[in-house]
Amino acid sequence: MMCTVIYDGECDFCRTCVDWVKARAEIKAVANQEINPAEFGITREQCEKSVVVVADKTYFAAKAVAVLLDKSGYKVLAKLLRLSGKLGEVGYKYVAEHRNGLLVAALHWVIKRTI
Repeated sequence: MMCTVIYDGECDFCRTCVDWVKARAEIKAVANQEINPAEFGITREQCEKSVVVVADKTYFAAKAVAVLLDKSGYKVLAKLLRLSGKLGEVGYKYVAEHRNGLLVAALHWVIKRTI
């Protein structure tokens, strides 16, 4: 089943992550700036706050990333992220709030080289 990924189209890191997933899984990806969120059953605030995956149900933040990892063939990593619970959400929030920081820049560099 194809899913739709709603992401921040103005964020280089987000675009790179979406490209990484697209190279591994069949997804539809749309920038949150280009949609009417109500058409997906979400609010503008929700899609500006985190990545959203609309599949069998709607997933946000770390749970959305876990769905994308699973669809990309990284099932063990997806399972670990799901099992991490609050820790995964804290990690997601850290990355989202530090997109221009050194740690996220390093992660971005690594992801770019694996597309």
